[in-house]
Amino acid sequence: MKKLILLLLLFPTVALSADNEVLPLNLQNVPQTSPEEEQTAAPLVDAEDLNFDQTVDAFGEAVNLDEQAEVPFFEQSLPNQNVQDNELKVDTRHSLTDNIRENAPDEIQNDQPAESKTSWVGQLISSAKENIQSSTSAKNPLADMLEQSQGQNRRSNASVFDISGVMLRMSYKQAEEALTKRGYKKTMQKMDIPNFIRWRNEEKCRNQGVIGYERLENCVIRLAKKENYQFISQAQFNKFDTKETVQIFLTSTFTNNKIYKITYRSEAANNTGNSPKAMYLRNIKVYDFWKKINQKYGVPDNQQDVIWGLGGNKPYMRAATGFLLLEDNMLHELDYTRMSREDQRFMNTDLYTF
Repeated sequence: MKKLILLLLLFPTVALSADNEVLPLNLQNVPQTSPEEEQTAAPLVDAEDLNFDQTVDAFGEAVNLDEQAEVPFFEQSLPNQNVQDNELKVDTRHSLTDNIRENAPDEIQNDQPAESKTSWVGQLISSAKENIQSSTSAKNPLADMLEQSQGQNRRSNASVFDISGVMLRMSYKQAEEALTKRGYKKTMQKMDIPNFIRWRNEEKCRNQGVIGYERLENCVIRLAKKENYQFISQAQFNKFDTKETVQIFLTSTFTNNKIYKITYRSEAANNTGNSPKAMYLRNIKVYDFWKKINQKYGVPDNQQDVIWGLGGNKPYMRAATGFLLLEDNMLHELDYTRMSREDQRFMNTDLYTF
């Protein structure tokens, strides 16, 4: 059998019979086609299939061959496949992600795709970076946050506040009428004379031959009343059924004896005892106190120190549990300034004649 296969390979013009006899192959009996028949025969490949410069696709739409095919975004983000194996740097101490990032080309690491910048994710990332940069560039962001939380941008005019109907720069008579209508009673009143007036009157009384402390004091007061220098410097009013106390402080007659400070105290929230009943009653009273403070005066300008006011030397109000302070330092300083000017006027004495 092997000999027959070898014979067919060496002599392709022979053939085998049914009895495996070798017969010569007569090629003249094979029908052959003429050149005219070959031209008229149906071609195996159409001419249109060989036209690779067509401008119309299978659906009849025009195709622009000059435009380059767009590369999908996921293929753009792939690392360069032309990197040779000898250029790869693998560090076994790092993870696979870190090694891929180190071997990636620089343009992939640094350049951000254009479409990611225009998407909402890219805009969100860029805005977050800007916020972080702006917050780090601020001088003291913690102070700014604290200032905003304390409400430093909004200021209240404490000069229009009142405590139990008493306002700053009221006269003593007006304050007494307002407190009396609310059920308060006067329990203390203090009269005073400016020091420089007192000392000058003492000198005058001694020169007149007045001797003794009581007589000297009566002489000083008599001269001060005569010259209208004695004034009410302090008064206290109490409401005993609710354990409330209001104190008013007034300036001298050089500023018409006006109120420059008001204090309020309440003993209602100062319940003693640690029993559940005492704690409950104390908490209720404390809550009611701050609730009414918020309703009447609003949110404090400085929530940490609980202060209302325009700042500086202007009127302000400070609050604590069971305590209120309303003060006008500007009026108090004005009173001292006018007394100082009056004292300088008295310096022109007639003691020296040389």
